[in-house]
Amino acid sequence: MTKTMFFKSGIKQGIIMGLCFCLYTTLMWLTKLDTTYLNIGQYFDIAIILLPVFMIFWIIKKHTDYYRITIFQRIALAVLVGFVSYLIYDPFLYIYHHYINPDWYDAVVNLKEADLMTVHTPQNKITAVLKEMKTSPIAQANLFRLSAAIPSVIILPVLIALISLLFIRNKTRNTTANHESPLAVM
Repeated sequence: MTKTMFFKSGIKQGIIMGLCFCLYTTLMWLTKLDTTYLNIGQYFDIAIILLPVFMIFWIIKKHTDYYRITIFQRIALAVLVGFVSYLIYDPFLYIYHHYINPDWYDAVVNLKEADLMTVHTPQNKITAVLKEMKTSPIAQANLFRLSAAIPSVIILPVLIALISLLFIRNKTRNTTANHESPLAVM
């Protein structure tokens, strides 16, 4: 396997994943599932966690169909996909949270308040929780962006690559020099 083919396919998959995250966030905003209907939208937020699993499994599967790739190569490929995706999605998310939908967090606070009221939490406890929630994102916004990179680019992709070992095995195909693999056109 040539390193350029490995690199190009990882970049392409990362771009696709990053754009899918941007599209998901945009659709959540347009359908108001991130504000007005947040109680429904939170289930879609859980489901979107499957996107990196699918995308990383997909690229590893494509490579293992034609080449024997090592554990290190799986991890490197997964981290590359996560890194490229992060480079696309993080700036989009910043623009989304600060310019497109700056009031998004108010919906989160309102949902939390409604949840606490539903379970009959005392008013002083509700006030304390909401006050903490309102000051937390402002104080930690830049730290959050940095701390989001570590799980998005390293931890989650590495875990997915390691889990792929259970489900995706290397094929023992011989490819000839005259036979071009489908990965070459990726």
